[in-house]
Amino acid sequence: MMSEQPLSNVLIADDHPLFREALRQVAGAVFDQCRFCEASSIEQAQMLLEDEDFDLILLDLHMPGMNGFTGLVMLRNRAPATPIVVVSAEEGRESIQEAITYGASGYIPKSLTREQMANAVREVLEGEVYLPHDLLDRGDGSGSLEDADLEARIATLTGQQRKVLEMIVMGKPNKVIAYELDLAESTVKAHVSAVLRKLHVTSRTQAVINAGKIALKLRAHP
Repeated sequence: MMSEQPLSNVLIADDHPLFREALRQVAGAVFDQCRFCEASSIEQAQMLLEDEDFDLILLDLHMPGMNGFTGLVMLRNRAPATPIVVVSAEEGRESIQEAITYGASGYIPKSLTREQMANAVREVLEGEVYLPHDLLDRGDGSGSLEDADLEARIATLTGQQRKVLEMIVMGKPNKVIAYELDLAESTVKAHVSAVLRKLHVTSRTQAVINAGKIALKLRAHP
């Protein structure tokens, strides 16, 4: 007898009912079984997060109460392990990069087709960071797409993984990291492996080279 697929819990936070319906269809194309919760303001989204855990959050940047990227940061702090995908009509390079820097796991323009949105969500659920590369490539040349990708990957690190990466950048070995963070050395090794995997590198040296480019951003997001 085939086991029943688990029910996925999805939070859709957007103040436009028609677009919430469209996002339900997107999520429905990704998950076998879905339960939807909807919010039309950041306050409603926060209240829902107090009572439930979600497998995915789809978030509009211009909902009531968002106050720029403050709402995104608030949701990220309340649900640190949940992928938050920004779905926005804003298509500027700066907005995309800032959303990723502040903790989004992906940035989906509302101009994409439903199928493209579903594919983007699938990438995020597989542990990738979705970026609309065509929009980032339109910029004035300030900042590179490679840097945007790196920032996106660092944004997926947990707080503990960020601390470990900072210490790797400072040249500290696992034994010292374990002592300073009061962790078992085996736990530090697991964190290091996770950091290398998320940054798509195979050595500590590569991680140091990449992370060194944006060390200030690491310290700005404990």
